[in-house]
Amino acid sequence: MKHQSFGVVGEILVLIVLFFMVSCKSGNTTKEGNNFFLEGDGAGKPVFAFVEHDLGKLKRGEEAGARFRFKNEGAAPLFIEKVKTGCGCTVAKYTRKPVMPGDAGFVEVIFNSAGKSGIQFQQVSVYFGGLEKPILLSLVAQVTD
Repeated sequence: MKHQSFGVVGEILVLIVLFFMVSCKSGNTTKEGNNFFLEGDGAGKPVFAFVEHDLGKLKRGEEAGARFRFKNEGAAPLFIEKVKTGCGCTVAKYTRKPVMPGDAGFVEVIFNSAGKSGIQFQQVSVYFGGLEKPILLSLVAQVTD
């Protein structure tokens, strides 16, 4: 099977077009006060009161977590497509049904400190349908023996 080449000029043009397609999309992350949200036309808009929680000191093997609540301040229903955790020591539960405009949902993140020591920083990526970038939620803990 032959591979068709565009040549150097063609490849550069393709890269330029891709760059403008990516950079011209709406969906910028904005911070107002302590509220974080993604902007987009006709989309749901998740607004979190906080995106980081300090669990304090934990003894090795303890579990602790936080519930991150958000409100849909957009004009359309909002739903969570997926939540990705950083490692197997972190588990997430979240609102599975669409969150209507004006309603609230949650992402609950549980950290298991087994096998950990010292300061731990765990991050979770929340992907909302129709929005380009994930919201990052964080847990911080100091694990002691």
